[in-house]
Amino acid sequence: MKTKGIKRYRNPSQRLDKWGYVFIAPFVLVFLVFSLYPMIYSIVLSFTNQNLTSSGAFENFIAIDNYRYIFSQRQFWQSFLNTVIIFAMNFIPQIVSALFFAVLFTNKRIRLRGKGFFQFVYFLPNILTATSVAALFLFLFGYIQTVDGIPRGGPFYQLLLWMGMSDKMRLFNEVWPTRIIIAFVQFWMWFGNSMIVYISGIKGISDEVFEAAEMDGASARVVFFHITLPILKPIMLYSLITSLIGGLQMFDIPFLMGSVKFKDGSGISGTLTITAYIYNFMKVNEDYSIASSASVILFLVSLSLSILMYFLFFKPKDYSKKVMKKVRKYAKLD
Repeated sequence: MKTKGIKRYRNPSQRLDKWGYVFIAPFVLVFLVFSLYPMIYSIVLSFTNQNLTSSGAFENFIAIDNYRYIFSQRQFWQSFLNTVIIFAMNFIPQIVSALFFAVLFTNKRIRLRGKGFFQFVYFLPNILTATSVAALFLFLFGYIQTVDGIPRGGPFYQLLLWMGMSDKMRLFNEVWPTRIIIAFVQFWMWFGNSMIVYISGIKGISDEVFEAAEMDGASARVVFFHITLPILKPIMLYSLITSLIGGLQMFDIPFLMGSVKFKDGSGISGTLTITAYIYNFMKVNEDYSIASSASVILFLVSLSLSILMYFLFFKPKDYSKKVMKKVRKYAKLD
């Protein structure tokens, strides 16, 4: 006998499905207006000749001429090289250090007091504004003035002078010193964030796995390389992809500490990143089409590298049996 007016569900949770759409509606609307629409509009602009004096985005369709122009520019390739160099200089030490301290803070064999305090201190630079950090390091390493013929600068500048650096050296006027400082700032700001992510991933591994490995006589080295790293691979993939995207889009610190602005296309800087290159064309040269084309190229590069990393490093596996088999094998070798 069917009851009128009562809708039956196979799964009781289906009654609340409509509220799910209500809760995600604000995000969808914001994404459509502030993310998807600008993205589509940028792609459209990249095929036109749009600037501040143009009246419409579709009036001057020039196909792929903007992309040809960008690929023929030395500034673009220099900015791409600068981005890769600075990213590699800060990312590799960042991942290694974050992973080391994450294992250190989660190792139950090591009794370290104040772990929470150290985690907070390491994470603290991540919540500081880029402007404040840039101003701080400009003061620490910058040259301020000359008083009575004696060079004056920040504390670290004075330390380098004491260690034998020439008093004619201006760190932020040289390519490699500026790159090294920017890479260190990026490392200092994001190291704590990566460490917290890895700590969360390691704590998500079942204690039974580590206990079984310890009972089989596995050393700390074997546990790290054959239990922690394989199980932590999805978390590391997430960190790698997000860091890659953030590294390719790095703008604030390099721009504030070294990137030059160009108007006639002649400015070449050792710290000019891709996003600073885009900014210069949009704000300084007032050429929206070239800026949009460069943005599309940056998007495609980020997407391609992310997909490549996913297929190279991420292979879903059931580690329960394979990991313990490896642990027993290497435990015997030790």
